[in-house]
Amino acid sequence: MVQLAVRRAAGGAAEWLLLELQGQLEARGGGGGGGGGLAGRLLGDLHFTQEGAPVLIVGHHVLYGKAVRLEKAVAVLRRGAAAPEEPRGPAAYEVAALIRTKLLFKTRPKPIVPSAARKA
Repeated sequence: MVQLAVRRAAGGAAEWLLLELQGQLEARGGGGGGGGGLAGRLLGDLHFTQEGAPVLIVGHHVLYGKAVRLEKAVAVLRRGAAAPEEPRGPAAYEVAALIRTKLLFKTRPKPIVPSAARKA
């Protein structure tokens, strides 16, 4: 049996949201399978309507979604040493954040088309 030490982060765990998108996201100018991807890049703008529904704007597309409460919370763990004086000793984990809500975007993105100037 494997035992893991899990402790609460100092100051309490942060509350995060899980973002679920249908389909595939590709970074522009990625140049094929050369790596890089979306790491460290801005995905888009997340807004909420007055009713609390999430709206995600990615490039020239808008996605409408809904907030869903998860049945079971998900813990985000950060790995560290059980004893700071022994960095090669057994691992201990710290709860960095808790995820209780996910934002679900299951419809196809709609293109944002700027309105053309009317001719007089």
